[in-house]
Amino acid sequence: MNIKYTFALLFVAIIAGIVYIINPFNSEEAKVVKPWFYQVHVDDMMGISIDHMGDNTSFVRTESNTWAFDTDQLLPPDRIRWGAVDFLLGGPQTKRDLSETTVIIEDPAQYGLDNPHTIVTISLTLNRTLQFKLGDKTTDGNHHYGQVTGFPQLFLIADVWGDVIARMVTEPPLPQWYTLINPQRIDEVNIFEPSPDPENQTNYVSYLYDDKAENWTLTDFRIDETPRPVNQSKFLESLNVLRRPENVAIQVHRVPDKDYTEWGISENGMLIEIRYDDISEEGRTYKKSNVFLIGDTGKNILTRYGRPDNADPYQPVLILPEQWVTTVFDLLDSSKYKPID
Repeated sequence: MNIKYTFALLFVAIIAGIVYIINPFNSEEAKVVKPWFYQVHVDDMMGISIDHMGDNTSFVRTESNTWAFDTDQLLPPDRIRWGAVDFLLGGPQTKRDLSETTVIIEDPAQYGLDNPHTIVTISLTLNRTLQFKLGDKTTDGNHHYGQVTGFPQLFLIADVWGDVIARMVTEPPLPQWYTLINPQRIDEVNIFEPSPDPENQTNYVSYLYDDKAENWTLTDFRIDETPRPVNQSKFLESLNVLRRPENVAIQVHRVPDKDYTEWGISENGMLIEIRYDDISEEGRTYKKSNVFLIGDTGKNILTRYGRPDNADPYQPVLILPEQWVTTVFDLLDSSKYKPID
């Protein structure tokens, strides 16, 4: 093979390679991949601490592989509020509209990052930690300036994303069953004894607020045919206890097979229902109810195991506190609430 022919083949090969890489015949525009604010796999997250305007809310992964408030009680967050916050914290896609000359932060104060309003610290496996800061909003109000601690890049984060994170502190996502109810909004309390047929239960006591008479009545369906008045002051004291099981503890955060018989909890067992009016974010009044299924006595015989009966897929096993349990049983004994003659 002569030298001229060899060089010709080599030239053709180089041109073919350039055409393959550049591909000038492809009219499809290159897809722009949005940068990630940070990249973390949710399975690596062990704790989340959010500081916002001087206040803090922290969460920790439990032994049941669920999330809980990082306090002694280890209360689970409300699932509707919590939603997919752990996935959200795993890296919101960002829109980096800044020019290349301002991508690197030279003056943090220019973006409110010298004194950020929100700092999120994520504890990871293998003793790793990731932290990011949120500063001022952009002039159009649609984004927050953000920065991962230890990195100089500036990011724009959707304001909705930042607001969701901040609300974890300003309005901690307590589970509905532990939200403090205003006693004046409670208008019905029902206590059911164990029954083989819960759908046709008549073995219960019902306390109902009479709007016209502006007082509470009770019907003990085991003995009463019509409602009767109750000792108003004593019953109102009970409402102050029932509105939230203070000092409740969590025995188990999650029961995968939904079998609660180990703790004496069943759909046919004892339960208490507390009905009350709540107000939506739009200002609409609607009816809500907290229902607790009550099981066996705990290690302290004055406490009881129980679980909230709601749409939460995890439904933890609770250790209901002594004062709350005693109040429930007193209400079931309707004679204790007879009017004072």
